[in-house]
Amino acid sequence: MQISVRDQETTHNIQIEQPAGLLQILRESNLAVPAPCGGKGTCLKCTVTIEGIGSVLACQTILDEALWQRAGVPLDQPLVVRLPRYSRPQIATSGMLPELILSPLVARQSVIVDEPSLKDQRADDERFFDASGLSIPYRLLSQLPDVFRRSKYHPTAYVRIDTREVLRFVTDQTAEPLGLAVDIGTTTLAGYLCDLKTGRLLASDAQLNPQRTYGADVISRIEQAMAGHQTELQRVLAQAIGELTHRLLRQIDRIAAPDDLLNRVAHVVLTGNTVMMHLLTQLPPDAIARTPFIPVSVAAQTRTAAELGLPLEQDTICQLMPSIAAYVGADITAGLIATGLSSQGHQQQIALLIDIGTNGEMVLSTPNGRIACSTAAGPAFEAANITCGLGGVRGAIDRVTVEENDLVWTVIGGETPGETPAGLCGSGLVAAIASFLKAGLIDETGRITDEPELLPESLARRVRTVDGQRLVMITERGLNGEPVFLSQKDIRELQNAKAAIAAGVLLLLEKAGLEPERVDTVYIAGGFGNYLDIEDALAIGLLPPVFRGRTRSAGNTAGMGALACLLQQSWFGDAAETARTVTYFELSAEKRFTDLYIEGMMFPEPPDQD
Repeated sequence: MQISVRDQETTHNIQIEQPAGLLQILRESNLAVPAPCGGKGTCLKCTVTIEGIGSVLACQTILDEALWQRAGVPLDQPLVVRLPRYSRPQIATSGMLPELILSPLVARQSVIVDEPSLKDQRADDERFFDASGLSIPYRLLSQLPDVFRRSKYHPTAYVRIDTREVLRFVTDQTAEPLGLAVDIGTTTLAGYLCDLKTGRLLASDAQLNPQRTYGADVISRIEQAMAGHQTELQRVLAQAIGELTHRLLRQIDRIAAPDDLLNRVAHVVLTGNTVMMHLLTQLPPDAIARTPFIPVSVAAQTRTAAELGLPLEQDTICQLMPSIAAYVGADITAGLIATGLSSQGHQQQIALLIDIGTNGEMVLSTPNGRIACSTAAGPAFEAANITCGLGGVRGAIDRVTVEENDLVWTVIGGETPGETPAGLCGSGLVAAIASFLKAGLIDETGRITDEPELLPESLARRVRTVDGQRLVMITERGLNGEPVFLSQKDIRELQNAKAAIAAGVLLLLEKAGLEPERVDTVYIAGGFGNYLDIEDALAIGLLPPVFRGRTRSAGNTAGMGALACLLQQSWFGDAAETARTVTYFELSAEKRFTDLYIEGMMFPEPPDQD
């Protein structure tokens, strides 16, 4: 049996040797569809179309003879599976950077070596060391005679500065080495390509993390790893890093093939949450998911691309940034560096770094030290568990306001307000609920009004009851022909998520003995934070009202922190010191957190409109 999988651009013919789940076959063929629930059939996001049958859930569909019969297709003919349309994500790649003194780990160096003679019979490696002070690792010794002959005893190499060791020999025409910083997010990957000689940022790009087909959050990924898919999770991640690298290389030279430039990539710095780092290195993550939440390692690591299974030159130096705890990862360590809140940053103000995603990680920095905690916010801020939720892709609603007694929205990539949307992304979800509160469509408990007749007609007609479920209709017909709305369940999902963040912030301040008024600056990190409207966050009670005027979007601080380590190696050492000295509090053991969480479920009453 064979299936013909068709997406927006290509057709993939896949042979089916024995009955198998459609989602698993798509995963193995690197044709990922979202499956935030991890394949449980509850999120409905892995819907595909089978010709002759219609829409089905990939995770609930078995490719067997009965399916061919149901579709009316002979067994010797391919079954056509059409994937939904996906757009490139809108992912923030910019952000804050600390002051840098360019001092990379790898540099290009040319050496003039004395030619041998009967009077000078030193061994090749000795001759090279005497001329350069550089040692040659055993794996490169066999190359030395040919390198000497080809270069006429004027060899060129990429050199690792800290160990004074040759990393790889290159030709004298090879340009300066390139460095790569990668932020491995649960949902997205962001990459930054730099010239290590000048420190110039040559290209940046981002893509969705293909692991999302194994679940939207880290707990789902851990469950999949424990179910026997850890090798697959590492493979698709490594492949995605390779694809991201090639796309970055294409940006800097559209004439040469990326493979021709790959030899110049000599150093990679990687960051991400603790689970992502475990999955990349194939460390078992299962203990992170159960009390007392113990990772195998949170230490900084220096490995090679070969050891990590990355499709780069195998001797490429790969540095993994250190994590702080099971749920405060290396991405937060990098964020502290980017915002100047690390050990080397000498921050004298009281500042709060909050990274809002499926987990809400936060660090409070004071002149007396740093304390951190993490809350399980769930995937609502990334809209993964929202009925009409989307990632930050073209066509997703990203802003909602109330104008002239009706809802007005904008979509990512749109040119005018009110364009037909495909769904809502995380910032659009927050904005929509803030607008619902302002308009009276929901009250401070989050309940959709049961008295729509008290509202202006343009708003009242948006309140519906469908199959016993109360909802607020945004548009009757979205891009895919289906309506776009928020149900009562969707609103509760957002309430749970924002309550977890709000409770974590307040408890962290209590642990430090500080009132919210004492915080000088609040940095909102991550892709979601970059597009979040701060006034919307205040309107739904995600942040205390005293943070108004003190809060700023800091962009992708994880990627920027990794970039800082790439360009100034001392920041990598600072990352280890910073992670070691942050005090972590486990909120699940705190009864006070539960009290604050319950209080945080309520929305603030909207201000009078008079």
